[in-house]
Amino acid sequence: MSAGREAPAGLRRVITAGGFFALSFGSIVGSGWVVLLGDWLNRASPGGAVLAILAGGSAMVLVGLCYAELAVRYPRAGGEFVYILEAWGRTPAFVTGWFLTLYLIAICAFEGLAIAVLLQTLFPRITADVVYVTLGEAITWDALAIGLAGAAVIWGVNVAGTRVSLFLQRFITYGFIAVMAFLIGAGLVRGSWQNLTPFFGGAAGSGWPAGAAWIFGTCAVLLYGFQASIQAIEERAPHVSMQNVVRAMIGGIIAAAIFYCAVVVAAGRALPWASLLDTRLPAAAAFGALSPSGVLGTVVIVAAAASLVKTWNGIVLMAARLVLAQARAGLLPRAFTGLNRAGAPAKAIAFVSLASIAGMLLGRGAIIPIINMAAMCVSAATAICLVALLRLRRSGGTIPSFSTPGGTATISAALLLMLGMSASTFLEPLINARGSVPLEWILVLIWLVVGLAFARCTRAGRQAAAPGSTPCTDISAR
Repeated sequence: MSAGREAPAGLRRVITAGGFFALSFGSIVGSGWVVLLGDWLNRASPGGAVLAILAGGSAMVLVGLCYAELAVRYPRAGGEFVYILEAWGRTPAFVTGWFLTLYLIAICAFEGLAIAVLLQTLFPRITADVVYVTLGEAITWDALAIGLAGAAVIWGVNVAGTRVSLFLQRFITYGFIAVMAFLIGAGLVRGSWQNLTPFFGGAAGSGWPAGAAWIFGTCAVLLYGFQASIQAIEERAPHVSMQNVVRAMIGGIIAAAIFYCAVVVAAGRALPWASLLDTRLPAAAAFGALSPSGVLGTVVIVAAAASLVKTWNGIVLMAARLVLAQARAGLLPRAFTGLNRAGAPAKAIAFVSLASIAGMLLGRGAIIPIINMAAMCVSAATAICLVALLRLRRSGGTIPSFSTPGGTATISAALLLMLGMSASTFLEPLINARGSVPLEWILVLIWLVVGLAFARCTRAGRQAAAPGSTPCTDISAR
């Protein structure tokens, strides 16, 4: 089955092929499309947005195929962390794993902030007094309460075990697909192609190729989340083959790219697309125009809020397994390896949940820095993983049951595309900072220092418990 070491016992093997698809698609498509639709149209026009998403989706399918080979080689929780640990050892694996942990925690914090925005849109009367102001944005009691309540619910669902978490994931994912298929169908049938003109150009003028390039670059984040299938690889049901996991994971990427493109076209047909640019939630405005009462716009917001919950759930599952893997390797406290009676890594889930709550306390002003940090972390880690796959292939060993179609050529192409995405994610904050040090860079540096201290203290504690061991001067020893 695999060229790598077998997974440690403990995590419950309960995830079916349908569950892996729900993890892949459900962790990719959250609620960002409701807001980002206006930026996609403004920067690239409908045609440019569709081309960029298709190109980005194609690139991420190549990346997914590469990840599939890595997952078959090493079918253990931890994903990128495990692959780089096998290819280069502890220090590179620690840096990658710790920054991916930051990415996942940042996305959890974003979901906590976003759910408050969506519910405040649905129920304008729930606004409350300002608690404090940070990063130029006021933090209100209702926003804090909504975010904290959401975090508590997702925390509880994951602590209850994989069966409960996957039930929620499947129920919302397949329900969301059904509702959005109806809405998209309504937009395609009742809308007008005339509303999509000009298909290229328009609001952004002749600059649509630059906007399309920006959308292509953000696909590293827009289509990230399929790795939830990899993080949960130890928990696949005994009757589910690795090939079924691969098909479910890749299918999630393809379905997500098609969904984004369909939303662009259906919303553009519903209303003249240029008229959507000044609306707060363009997708809700577009689909709301399809019904006299505007009720379909409310349905879009409700669907987006539900979609956010499934993404939040999937990201917490991913993050907890990543923390578990780092603890297994001795780079985080051993306590994080503990499983509760439901077979869930409860302490790892608690760490992820509490860290994301801390991020939520920064408020809406932190949304853009959070997204930028996430893009920096995930694009760099993905590129490193692709290099690791090339290294592992050259080292020989047992040939896995699944190999990346096209071999080295496909891996190299995916790596070049990902390096381009990574470069844009690191440079954009610097350009926007206008000569000052970007906040994102500062936060990433702080996270690195915290992680190094965490790893060093963990290693020191292990050495203190083992008389005669050498002093802790390097965390890179295998």
